[in-house]
Amino acid sequence: MSTPTFGSSAPPSRVASVAAGDRVLHSSFGLGTVVSVSGTGDNAKADVDFGSTGLKRLALRYAPMEKL
Repeated sequence: MSTPTFGSSAPPSRVASVAAGDRVLHSSFGLGTVVSVSGTGDNAKADVDFGSTGLKRLALRYAPMEKL
């Protein structure tokens, strides 16, 4: 068991799956709407419209976002 060190924080939330139309909250881009999803498992990617920030393609495996 490891001990937390100064400046460490919990890893950001990861989304297991999303579908077109789902609302998500990304730690950097903010609130967005899923436009489309492609791939499965570790290769799943989602195109998310973040409004003024624009459309982003995110790998669900790494994206620090949560499904609302």
